Amino acid sequence: MIFFRFIFLLIITSHISVAQDNGIKSKFSQNVLREDFDEQNLIFPTTTESNGKYSILIDKDGYYGLGSGNSEYPLLIQWKNDLNNFELKTSIRLKDESEWETVQKIQGQTGQIFGLLLKYNPDNQEALIFQINGVRQYRLSYLRNEKMRHLSEWKDSKHIKRNDANQIKIRTKDNNYEFYINNQFVFKKNLERYNDVLTNGNFGFYLGKNTQAMIDYIYISTEKEYNGINKLLNLSQSDAEKIIAEKEKFKIDLQNKKKEEIEELTNVIKILENELKNTHQKIDSLKFENHQYEPFKNIINENGDFMLTLTKDLKYQIEQNQILKNNNSKLLDSISILINKQEEFKLEYLNVLDRMMQNTDTTNTKKDTIR
Repeated sequence: MIFFRFIFLLIITSHISVAQDNGIKSKFSQNVLREDFDEQNLIFPTTTESNGKYSILIDKDGYYGLGSGNSEYPLLIQWKNDLNNFELKTSIRLKDESEWETVQKIQGQTGQIFGLLLKYNPDNQEALIFQINGVRQYRLSYLRNEKMRHLSEWKDSKHIKRNDANQIKIRTKDNNYEFYINNQFVFKKNLERYNDVLTNGNFGFYLGKNTQAMIDYIYISTEKEYNGINKLLNLSQSDAEKIIAEKEKFKIDLQNKKKEEIEELTNVIKILENELKNTHQKIDSLKFENHQYEPFKNIINENGDFMLTLTKDLKYQIEQNQILKNNNSKLLDSISILINKQEEFKLEYLNVLDRMMQNTDTTNTKKDTIR
């Protein structure tokens, strides 16, 4: 019996060795993307949505945080990719699962799900997705027109760590794929039948519902013969040191700028606090003045028609004054007319006297002549 077990293990071991010997032999020695999340990088989107989805880059702690909320969350890296053959390395950690793993499996639960999007083509919406979950399982799926076709069902793996970080490595050459978890080979897949659609495409992440994950780093490399758009420059030691020095200077300048902005913000806060203090003083002063008018308020409250009556009386007095002014004007006009008539009468009277005097003189003259 022991002999048969030994033979069985030998056969299994030889199969694994043969499988790995027939694996991808290429050396992916040329780095094209290395991200440790120790500074902000625009190719990794940052957003916070009201539905619970988020993507944040915490450079001080060196990780990229993702959350899906109550629905699945695909997120593409804003990095134009022209690679067909490459090696991708990353380290991800799912949020600790609250339930026991055995209970989750018995209930058919997967826990949280994290996936890596490979070769996503936006024109035909096709991509590969390699996923792991919170109950230490993995699977490979093919995405087409927003529909998932599983190329393998969920498979248990003792190499996946629960409630801990997991390193994932994916190697592909001519649509042959190898998958490693925590430096252990788990399986490989030949997808040459998808050569027409699985060409170079975008990288990204694909989170299941109610999933939170932290990504510690992501490295992408390819064969040394690669000379495409993502080829990094080969710098001399002095040039590299110069760039590093400039980068450090930029960091220092950025820190100083942040410090200045903080000081300016502190000064603005002090100004606002003083203005708020002055506002409170004005409010207290107005309250004091309002207190002085409390008696009038009581009078008005006791007689709700006080203001209305006062307004009506004031209006009546103004109207009476206007009438008096009009009457006074009329009287003045009448007096002026009387004065004019009196003057005319006086003038007429004087004219009559003058004529009478003239007649008297004429009569006297005639008398003297007769004599």
